Amino acid sequence: MNDIVLVTADSVRYDHVDSMEFVSSFDPTVAVTGAHYTRPSLSALHSSSLLSAIESRVVGTTIARELSGAGYTTIGLAPTPQTDPAFGFDTGFDTFETFSDGGGDNPLKNRNSRLREFLGGFDSVRRLYRRLVPMEAVLDGIPSDEEVIDMAIKRFNEAASPRFLWVHLMESHRPYGTGDNALDKELDRRAGAAGNDGFLRSVSVSESEIQTIKATYRDALGRVDTQIERLLSEIDGDPSFVFTADHGDEFGEEGYFYHQGFRRRVADTLIEVPVVTDGFDLDRPVRTSLLDVGPTILEHADCAVPDSFHGRSIAEGGSETLITIAPWHEEATLSVQDETKKIVAEDASVSLGSEHGESTAERADVPDEIEQRLRNLGYTDAG
Repeated sequence: MNDIVLVTADSVRYDHVDSMEFVSSFDPTVAVTGAHYTRPSLSALHSSSLLSAIESRVVGTTIARELSGAGYTTIGLAPTPQTDPAFGFDTGFDTFETFSDGGGDNPLKNRNSRLREFLGGFDSVRRLYRRLVPMEAVLDGIPSDEEVIDMAIKRFNEAASPRFLWVHLMESHRPYGTGDNALDKELDRRAGAAGNDGFLRSVSVSESEIQTIKATYRDALGRVDTQIERLLSEIDGDPSFVFTADHGDEFGEEGYFYHQGFRRRVADTLIEVPVVTDGFDLDRPVRTSLLDVGPTILEHADCAVPDSFHGRSIAEGGSETLITIAPWHEEATLSVQDETKKIVAEDASVSLGSEHGESTAERADVPDEIEQRLRNLGYTDAG
């Protein structure tokens, strides 16, 4: 059985993947995500299930669980609270690490800080809180992509074959780096505020500033690409390889920037991401679904594809109908598309029945600590 490496990177738009020279050398295909931000999208990827997209957590069996049952050593490294075990992401992994960090002694960054909890707990002061604790300050509490890749190499090389490794990289997430590499804090804040309801529609971002955002983003993609190439060059053996992303980002095309879950948006720039494979005997279609990654990996490993999987192996042409569910609390926006059309139902009540019962979009019931960490990343209702 072949070793398999799955790398996902945050916020990689398909139309900007040319900034990733190494990844682009594998001739990327367009993949349509199962959801519009990290947690529901990666949940849907790992379980190949729209139920996971609706509930924003892993529902049912996963790629890792099926491979583990077939004798694989399974390793998962994902430095974000979006992939916390509370949402089922550790399912099937022998080793799973989210690199949770308390934020040191800084009361605004420490996840146990009463001040941080107070500021983050009220929507009315959310914008003030973001001024005090910009996105970069939140993200610098997690390890760099270089550190994550170092651990991935070590754990992969120490593990018994066959091995399945999943690594999620975060430095392509806004503000697209730390320190001097990151986007200017004030520009990042203004771009993140643009497009909201009410008086915030007066927030403007100039064309030159948009070009600055894009250039900073492209530089971040290049650095992520370098780490992916290093991973594959330094791990043992010749594993089969899959790369994709959880979602894209918006750069003002419709007045909105970045990805913010409460907006329930399914713009192409958010849901079209690259997918590449190496070591798989298949002809990739022009477009596929991110839900097809799981069946593709399992078939490659000679594992049966569970009936609960909604995707279809890329070797068999992938999914013909591409569905994206963008949930936030009790509503979701639904996108259904094929080769000729795309139909969008905005802010609808979405439910899906299965052997697990009926799944509906609703607010996740998670521990306060995890809720606070998500809020600080911007994943909180805008009121």
